[in-house]
Amino acid sequence: MPVQAPQWTDFLSCPICYNEFECNVRRPVSLGCGHTMCKSCLSKLQRKQCPFDQTVINIDINQLPENYALLQLVGGKVPDKPPSAIPLVSKEDFKYYLETKKCLEELALFLKSPGTLNGIPQNTVLSRPMQKKLVTLINCQLVEEEGRTRGMRTARSLGERSVTELILQHQNPQQLSANLWAAVRARGCQFLGPAMQEEVLKLILLTLEDGSALSRKVLVRFVVQRLAPHFPQASKTSIGHVVQLLYRAS
Repeated sequence: MPVQAPQWTDFLSCPICYNEFECNVRRPVSLGCGHTMCKSCLSKLQRKQCPFDQTVINIDINQLPENYALLQLVGGKVPDKPPSAIPLVSKEDFKYYLETKKCLEELALFLKSPGTLNGIPQNTVLSRPMQKKLVTLINCQLVEEEGRTRGMRTARSLGERSVTELILQHQNPQQLSANLWAAVRARGCQFLGPAMQEEVLKLILLTLEDGSALSRKVLVRFVVQRLAPHFPQASKTSIGHVVQLLYRAS
């Protein structure tokens, strides 16, 4: 039976022993499936498969490089001099491996907690959807084909999300409101009824006015909760249709 996968917000801790990664015994190692655990727990696995999704580990775990993108976030230091070779990377691809590895390590720094300023906790500059995608990206194992494929998909998704949030930051509320109404009129979207439809659009606009970049799932849940007192018939399915419609029209 697979073990329950960890929450993405716990990315600095080993999901098996629940201890934070550190520079001595609990150094993080990522598998091709995208799950990361400390080297100590990885070496103690009774079966050569990921405990979270049962993916078979087909290579010697001692040949898997440590995840320095994560290690640097818990006080570790990325070596100034890169290794001369990696067992699972060909000479032809080694240069590209090092360049990609360095990019991931630099991107990972955006997940580093800024700490406090004048006693006030400071939030990261990234939205939660961006953080989640970036966590997925830095957990990709570049020496395995599955990990590289997963990394390319995630990098593309991260780039698309960046563009979406950049556009939202540069749209003023009036322009955003006009775009929402134009999209609805263009599709003849009246299946909620005029009153409920107007309220839905107002709530969507309200959540986007401050530049927040919410996932569609969170946006739908917020709208349904706010509508419930006056429109009990509102469902996640019906509101989801509207959000999906606007997403495609944007």
